Amino acid sequence: MNFIKYILFSLIIISNTCFGKEFDKLFVVYEPIQNSAEIEKSINSAFNTMIYRLSGTSSPSTVWKIINSGNSRKDFIKSYSIKTSENKNYLEVAFDKNTLIRKFEDLSIPFVDSSRPLFLLILKIDNGIEDPYFFSYLDSKSTIDLSIKNNIDNLINTRGVFIQTPEFDLIDVDQFSKYEKLIDLRIFLSSKYQYDEIIEVSITKSGIDAWSISGDISLLLNNTDFQNKFISSFNSKVEERIDAILSSRLINIKNTDKVELIIKNINYYDDYIQSKKIIENFIAVKNFEIKKFNVNAVTYDVEIYGNYNNFLDEISDNNFFKIINSSSNVKSINLSFEK
Repeated sequence: MNFIKYILFSLIIISNTCFGKEFDKLFVVYEPIQNSAEIEKSINSAFNTMIYRLSGTSSPSTVWKIINSGNSRKDFIKSYSIKTSENKNYLEVAFDKNTLIRKFEDLSIPFVDSSRPLFLLILKIDNGIEDPYFFSYLDSKSTIDLSIKNNIDNLINTRGVFIQTPEFDLIDVDQFSKYEKLIDLRIFLSSKYQYDEIIEVSITKSGIDAWSISGDISLLLNNTDFQNKFISSFNSKVEERIDAILSSRLINIKNTDKVELIIKNINYYDDYIQSKKIIENFIAVKNFEIKKFNVNAVTYDVEIYGNYNNFLDEISDNNFFKIINSSSNVKSINLSFEK
C-alpha cells in the first residue's frame, strides 16, 4: 500500500506515515489575522467555521440558531492566541467540545463526529505549453496550481475533511502517458490508496482563447478571468460532494445508546490516562464510567449519541485503538490500545 501525504491546513499537522481519518484538530480553528485589533472579527469567523465543521453544513442558519438561543460566540471558546507560521499571523481558537455538544443537544441539531471523509483529487492540467501533468499539492507549478492549493486549504479548514492528491512516481507517469486509453485511473488508484470518494478533473487548453474542463466538472471557458471562473466552479463542485457525504453521516443527537467498551494492552498508569483521554474526546460519547479493572485491561460503560454503528465508525478511524472484535447484539467493542 502506498501512502499519500495528507493535504492539511499548514497549522494542522497529521502524520503521513499511517492511514487514519480522524480529524484530531476538529475543535481548533485557525483564522488569518493582521493585528490584535481584528481579534473580535476573527473570533466570529472562527466560530462560524467551527459550527460548519460540526454540523456538516455551510448554511449560516445553524450559526444563527445558536446565537439566537441566547449565547455569545465566546461562551464556547476555551482559549485563543495569535500564532505565526511562514510569516503569516493566525488566531488559534480552541473550542470547548462539551459546551458545543450540549448546545447542539438543547437545540436538537444533528452533528458529524470526528470520523471524516477523505477525498482523493485527481487533477490533470494541459496548458498547451508544458507536458501535461497531474496537480500535486506539494509541487505547485503555476498560478492556477497555487489558487487550487489555497482553495483546498480553505475547504479543509472550514469543513473539517481530508483532501489528498496522489504522488505519482516516474513509472506511474510513464505508464499513463503510454497507455492512457487502456488504464482505468480509478481502478489503478483503488489498488493503491484508501479514500471515500474520487474527484477527477481535466483542464485542457483547447485553443488560443479557449479552455476545456472535463470529468466531474464540465465547462468551456475563455481566457478572460479563466482562473477565477474555474476556481469558483471547482469550489462549488467540491462543496457539493462534501455536503452530500457529510449529510449521510449526520448523527441524530436525540438518539442515545449504551455500549460496553473493553480496552486491553493497558500496562501502565499513563496508558490508562491516555486511553481515557481519547474516549473523552470522542464526539459521540455522552457519558462514560469505569465498570471494572482486569489485568492489563479496563472496561467502561459508555453512553453514546446516535447508535452503535456510529460509535464503531468513529473508533475505527482512531489511530490509537485497534478493534479486536465487536458485537452489535450485546453492544460490546473489544479494543487494543496501540502506543
